[in-house]
Amino acid sequence: MNLLKMTLDDLRPSLEDSTHQRIARLGLGSTNYWLTFVSDPLTVAFFIFWEIFVLRSRPWLVVLTFITGLVTWTFVEYSFHRWIYHKGRTAAHAGHMAHHESPEILIAMPWFVVTAVFGGLWYLATRLGAHHVLSVAAGILLGFVIYGVFHHVLHRFDFQFRWYRRLRAHHTVHHHFPNVNFGVTSRFWDHILRTSHQNRSRSAAR
Repeated sequence: MNLLKMTLDDLRPSLEDSTHQRIARLGLGSTNYWLTFVSDPLTVAFFIFWEIFVLRSRPWLVVLTFITGLVTWTFVEYSFHRWIYHKGRTAAHAGHMAHHESPEILIAMPWFVVTAVFGGLWYLATRLGAHHVLSVAAGILLGFVIYGVFHHVLHRFDFQFRWYRRLRAHHTVHHHFPNVNFGVTSRFWDHILRTSHQNRSRSAAR
């Protein structure tokens, strides 16, 4: 099915009528999808600006905490994918299952939900005068942006770089076996927590 012609009607079986599914539908479509690639980077830039020029945090500490947030993202990505996207009856789960049914559909977390959550964090950090909360959050959110870009590319381009082909194969296996290979930008946590397909296969063979 042509990606540009995919409509909500094509996903009716996976997005049946319920509160969770109705929320998930808000993330469906090209407008919301591409807006996330605008609103999220702008939020990252705003947080760094606010941290340095309003909260007057030391730039070198802003850089350090930003990198800490970015590195932390790898585990956040794994955790969300394993325990939120694949568990329970939530809007996040419903939207992710729609993605599993149609991997090329343009569906993402509603941009205004992410903006509202991080906006609330900004308000609290500003009211409390808490330093480096925003720089850590900016690093985590940039990780989310990188994940979004990389995930989009994985489903559409077959580059020949070795590291890319390994990650693409890793994610392709996940779409066939949803209980393994939860990492998208990294395989690290799958190996550490023994949820890679290779680990499970070896365990089953014993």
